[in-house]
Amino acid sequence: MDTIKQGAIESAAALGAGGESPVVTALVERAKMGDPAAFGDLMRLHERRVIAIGVQMGLSVDDAQDACQETFLKVFRYIGRFRSGESFFKWLYRIAIHAIYDHIGRGRHPGVVSLDDLRDGEFAQAADPAASIGLQVENADLARKLVSGLNCLTRRERVVFVLRDLQDMETGKIGRILGMSQVTVRRHCMSARQKLRERLFPRDP
Repeated sequence: MDTIKQGAIESAAALGAGGESPVVTALVERAKMGDPAAFGDLMRLHERRVIAIGVQMGLSVDDAQDACQETFLKVFRYIGRFRSGESFFKWLYRIAIHAIYDHIGRGRHPGVVSLDDLRDGEFAQAADPAASIGLQVENADLARKLVSGLNCLTRRERVVFVLRDLQDMETGKIGRILGMSQVTVRRHCMSARQKLRERLFPRDP
C-alpha cells in the first residue's frame, strides 16, 4: 500500500470515533467475501497499534510482532464468522489481547523489555495528565521503571492501564473490548495508577 493510500485509510478510519468507520466496515465486508487486498488493508491499518500494545504489555518487539502475526492469522481464519454490524475494532483487539497473553504465558516475563523497544511515539500522553503518573516518558530511567513496574499489576489492571493511559483509548471503548462496565474499567485504571505511583515514586519513610 502506498503512503497516500495508507494515509487516506487512516484518516477515514479516524472519523466517527463513537462508532465503526465506514471505511473499515467496507473493508471488512470485502475481506469476508475473500478479497485479499481488503484484508491486507485492514492488517496494515491496525498492526502497528497491536504491536505497540504487545510491547507495552511487556513483550519484546520480536515477540509483539509474532503475537500480531498470530492475531491476524486468527482474524483471517475466522473473519467469515464475523457478524456484520458489530464492532470489528472490538473483535480484533480482544483477539490481540489473548494472543499477547498467550506469549506472556509461554515463559516470557512481562516487564522484561529492552528500552530500544520503547520507540518514540509508543507512549501516548494520558487524556487526563493530572490523574496520570507522568506517562510522557522523557528519560530512560523513568521508562525502565515504568515497564518494570507493570509487573505489580494484575492482568486486568495491566491491560486497562495500557489501553487507557498508554494507548489513550476511551473508557467506553475499553469496556466494550474487554466486556466490562465503564465503572469497572475506571476502578481497574485507578488501582493501576495508584500501584504504579507507589512503585515509581515511593514516599520517604
